[in-house]
Amino acid sequence: MAGLITIDQLLARPGFEGLDSGQGEALIDDASAFVRDAASPELDDVEAPATPPAVVAVVVNMIRRGLRNPLGHQGETLGDYSYQASADAGVATLYLTRRERRIVRHAAGKANADSVTMTGDLPWQPSEPATVLGEDLV
Repeated sequence: MAGLITIDQLLARPGFEGLDSGQGEALIDDASAFVRDAASPELDDVEAPATPPAVVAVVVNMIRRGLRNPLGHQGETLGDYSYQASADAGVATLYLTRRERRIVRHAAGKANADSVTMTGDLPWQPSEPATVLGEDLV
């Protein structure tokens, strides 16, 4: 299955200069698989360039995060410089964050709630005679 974005779309964004195209294609395929899983089955047959723009942005950011922080570290210290990310900030590697999952599902038209068709006996209707064991109650 083809990726949700092309390597040209990825390389057109800042921060991907000098990216090996083979590595880029592999990251696109991986990120696309995670996005398709989150929005299944709505994005199963979608390929670039038909990908919704919000999904393109999510895939690009997933790949950027995967390249910059492949191990998912939350903090670093280099001499006097120190950086710490909150555990609630959604620090992740190539995986979708909760916010990205919401964006993807919304862009794909997948609601957070589904409907279920129910079959079986319906409750008593006032227009029908009430019966118990075959005898009318009214």
